[in-house]
Amino acid sequence: MLTGGRIDFKGVVFDFDNTLVDTKTTIQEAYKIVFSDIAGRFNLDKENLISSANRFQEEKIKELSKSKASYDHAQWIGEITERSGVNLNENEKDYYKNLFYSYFLNNQIFSDKTEWLLKELKKDGKKLALLSEKDSIPGLKAERINKVPFHGYFDIVVIAGETIPFTKVKDGSKAFTETAKLLGLSTTEVVMVGDRLDLDIQNAKESGMKAVLFTGYIKSNEKSRYDPDFIINNLTDLSRIL
Repeated sequence: MLTGGRIDFKGVVFDFDNTLVDTKTTIQEAYKIVFSDIAGRFNLDKENLISSANRFQEEKIKELSKSKASYDHAQWIGEITERSGVNLNENEKDYYKNLFYSYFLNNQIFSDKTEWLLKELKKDGKKLALLSEKDSIPGLKAERINKVPFHGYFDIVVIAGETIPFTKVKDGSKAFTETAKLLGLSTTEVVMVGDRLDLDIQNAKESGMKAVLFTGYIKSNEKSRYDPDFIINNLTDLSRIL
């Protein structure tokens, strides 16, 4: 939904997962590596195991989306394998946890236009923030953010549950209000760009921000009492509305 008009603003707050980086694809690839190894080691059908893992993950994400809880993929690997009749010992669990998160950390996917967009916004004098939730492993989200080549364009990086410990997730407007404050702006001067209707759009709007829904990596299935001001499928479309 790109209609006429532009948003008057002084700052932009970006979500990280499935907005600036294609986390869904990276997780799927990490699962393939882990469960291909498990299938070979324990003589299981690889394709069936990977399919079961993807279904399990989708079910868990739907379930946890309601409670806004973090996703613990290391725990899920053990549960998925157990469903297939194999009980991993502690050393094996640690091995596959490290295998998963090593791939997850070092193989983040993002558009080659992302850095261009952030650079253009900075040249135009805009303040930039990154607002994300913590990962299941303490410190991992900050490490992942520092791994992307465009992390230096952000004036502030806010990780709910770590940078701002008073809120564990981006649930409610508090994290958004605090992020605007850290930028030195009022929420009415800030635009939020994120992929989730319930966490990104609804809470940004409740804080007083304008909100842009990004659907380039996943389609939002959540519900919100608020409509986004714009819906975009490509981050570069922001240059037409901001």
